[in-house]
Amino acid sequence: MLKILWVEDEYTEQKQIAWFNNRSVCVKTNFLEAKEVINNCLAQFDLIVLDINLENTEHSNEVKELAKQFDISEQKFLQESGMNLFLYLLEHGFPKEQIIFLTANADINISRVDELREAYKQDNYDVTDEILGTITNELREETAIKCSEFIDKEDIESLCQYLEIHFNGLNDGNSPNTYNRFCEAYRRCRIEPPKAINKSLNEAKQHLNHWLENYERNDYLILRRGIIEGCGFLKSHIEKDGGNIQFRDFIKIENNQPAIEIPNTDIKNYLDALSQFLAIKQPDDPNIHYRLFLRTLVHEWEENIEANSLKEKYPQFFRKDQPNSFGKMNDIYTFAWLMKMTRNWVSHAILLEPLNPQIIAFLFLVNMRAMFKLPKAIQPYERILLRCVSLSLADNINIETLSGDIKHAEECVDDILIRMSNISKNEKGDFIVTSITKNKEGKYEEKTNKLNKFKDKINEIYRYNTGQTDAEKHNYKGFLLQYFWVNQKSDLRNLTATSDDFLPTLARHIYSHSFPQ
Repeated sequence: MLKILWVEDEYTEQKQIAWFNNRSVCVKTNFLEAKEVINNCLAQFDLIVLDINLENTEHSNEVKELAKQFDISEQKFLQESGMNLFLYLLEHGFPKEQIIFLTANADINISRVDELREAYKQDNYDVTDEILGTITNELREETAIKCSEFIDKEDIESLCQYLEIHFNGLNDGNSPNTYNRFCEAYRRCRIEPPKAINKSLNEAKQHLNHWLENYERNDYLILRRGIIEGCGFLKSHIEKDGGNIQFRDFIKIENNQPAIEIPNTDIKNYLDALSQFLAIKQPDDPNIHYRLFLRTLVHEWEENIEANSLKEKYPQFFRKDQPNSFGKMNDIYTFAWLMKMTRNWVSHAILLEPLNPQIIAFLFLVNMRAMFKLPKAIQPYERILLRCVSLSLADNINIETLSGDIKHAEECVDDILIRMSNISKNEKGDFIVTSITKNKEGKYEEKTNKLNKFKDKINEIYRYNTGQTDAEKHNYKGFLLQYFWVNQKSDLRNLTATSDDFLPTLARHIYSHSFPQ
């Protein structure tokens, strides 16, 4: 869920419920409180809703100094101080598009035109038609006819410009309100002014809801919010108990000693780096940002970290002769191998690209489940990130159908291996990979290895195709998702349970993406 900063000096709980329903809202009721938040903890928020008139703010020394600086009265300054907050937000790099004025100091008709333009940009034709009907019903006949000409040509931008000129003309001779004066200054600088909704509009709540919902569907913002919330939670989780760092279980043991040390401060710094990685403003081409974020995410899974170390440390949880214990840590083991493979793949190739919020969210989720001891129950930050993976959940997964899907995925990978020139089959039907390596004496020699496991097979496909200009294209994101299922197929009940625990919830979210029809 995105986080909203709402600045409103006549706040009541009833107003918050009416305007925002059950959304996550932080309220600041005066100019000074809002200014402090903007200066000190702006990264907490994804969207900003401002009132222009904040006259109920205390006339403090700071307010007096600002009013004196601009040579206006303290009251006049506070009546327009929402505009100052807007400019402070821009100075801090907050995107203008993610700020909206909810105010009585905006022209009602101009607000409707802004909403019309926004709805058309989003191809929201139901809202477009509704606003057009409201506007044209209140126009004189000749003006309505002119509007119809633009509508017939589907030239909505020219229609909006015409309506703005028309409504501003009706205000000639009157002192323009605060918002309109601000917009005029913006237009003189050839800059699109900020968006506003007049509180007095009958449809104002609906318009605000449309604006909020537009960003609540934005996968980039949802991903960013989930990462920030996740890193914050995990930091507090290990501060309460350093034993919650599970990552140390994967450190190689050499001469009965861990190959490396991992201090708690290193893990905290890692989480801080991840939480601050994605900027609040979505880049035009986010792929390079996703690539750098993913490399940072998987960087810790270096050569001194091995998934197999978990089995060596807790053999009792992987022995088939102890059915009550077998498989208890198999999900963690699976997550660790996913991250090891991903680190190798993104370090030497771009086969997972183009990257998207779906795969980044999936890998972040499994990475943190591997690195930290977490309850079986799904955590709030995980619910946010799962919205990136899949907005709609499928019904509970049928084990028989799933078994067939897993088998088909394995067969498809085998079919790819058959077409590779360095792969052969022995008399038992095992896949044999042949490679040329350099020995200690510097001489080249031929080596053969048997490919039994799914992870080894998809890694060989990755190695074979990396660096080849005419490489066959494969769905490497799909391989990672399918590995999640293949490596746990010995106990599908954990994946198909109807509970809201993390593992079956994740499984339901990724099922349709893992086995596309």
